[in-house]
Amino acid sequence: MEQTLKVKIQPLNAEAFKPYGQVLQPKQLIYPESEEGRVAMEMLTVKYRSSAKKMDQFAIHFSYNQTFIPVQGSLVLVVAPPPSNRDAGPARYDLDYEKVAAFLVDPGQAAFIFKGTWHNALTLGSNCTFINVTRKNPGEGTSQVEVLAEGRVDRVPASRPYVEFVDVKKRDNRLIELEL
Repeated sequence: MEQTLKVKIQPLNAEAFKPYGQVLQPKQLIYPESEEGRVAMEMLTVKYRSSAKKMDQFAIHFSYNQTFIPVQGSLVLVVAPPPSNRDAGPARYDLDYEKVAAFLVDPGQAAFIFKGTWHNALTLGSNCTFINVTRKNPGEGTSQVEVLAEGRVDRVPASRPYVEFVDVKKRDNRLIELEL
């Protein structure tokens, strides 16, 4: 039987977000990095799903950091610290369920996640349009992201081997349930 981890959504705040990344503040610089490919910006929309409070999937990537900047609607960013065993592979990466957190990122705020941070982005209200500062290889177009039931990402370009999607329901028999 699957275990459900209830995670309370909190406002984005620099101190609480420290284990996962940084919150862009006035008079502060943050430097996006990519070990390969190029740093790119794209505008994406995450569609509202009535069952979005439950999720069973995280994305993880080690070759670049990523920034989420909502411009219309709010985004819920669910995160966990990077695994300590980067070489173990997705089936065995450490995922510290005790440190899973959810942050409400409002329009105009910028949440910058560290390389390797477990993450998922969804919306609990209307659709959310956001700027995604990410990595792209030459020839890649924009991402096509659609978050389905249980927070699963449905459409993503097939040729992005540097992004891993881990189904924690299958892998760990876990489900994340968000609480307001």
